Amino acid sequence: MRYQDLQFEQRESTLIDAARQLFAEQHWDRVTIAEVAIAAGIGKGTVYKHFPSKEALYARLVLDLSRKQLQELRVLQAASPAQEALRRVIRRAFELMLADPIQAQLCLHCDRPEFQARLESPYRQQFLELEQHYQQFFADLLSATLNNQTLSQADCQQLLWGVEACFNGVMARIASGGFAHWAEPIALNDYFTRVTDFIIAGLRTQAAELLAQPNSHE
Repeated sequence: MRYQDLQFEQRESTLIDAARQLFAEQHWDRVTIAEVAIAAGIGKGTVYKHFPSKEALYARLVLDLSRKQLQELRVLQAASPAQEALRRVIRRAFELMLADPIQAQLCLHCDRPEFQARLESPYRQQFLELEQHYQQFFADLLSATLNNQTLSQADCQQLLWGVEACFNGVMARIASGGFAHWAEPIALNDYFTRVTDFIIAGLRTQAAELLAQPNSHE
């Protein structure tokens, strides 16, 4: 790698680390590019060579961590018995969300249509590619759960809609701070268990119905 390229990557890494630190100290929506530049010890103009907008910075943070988490979940799947992989992956995904509520907030923010509309084209393409990777991962998990019975791509997509709704609900709950403000607080560990049970039961029931339909494998 050329020295200039290495220097560019190191600067970018410094900026990302500085942004994460600032986001931990104050709400990420109030942090400015100028503040990130100061915290990183890099000129504001140089920051824009790496991230042309705050949206691009948010997108990079979400994309990087989402890819890292997907890799961890893939390793977990490979190391788990086929019938336990789905449950373990779901619970681990919830734990990863809980470990980084700021990331959960950013993920929800980056998924908004108006955010994606403002985002630069290369980042939008990366989100689409990441979504495809998660869809394939889900299809592999589902196939193992169904004893290697394979649903059509369209059927998998329909099941994924329900799973996504559940995951977004959990993400929103974590991003909002949990249930501490409720009259009868719910322990998040119990909440994760019940939602996991709900997802798995729904997937198995819906998948069985789809498999029973003609042409469900096409």
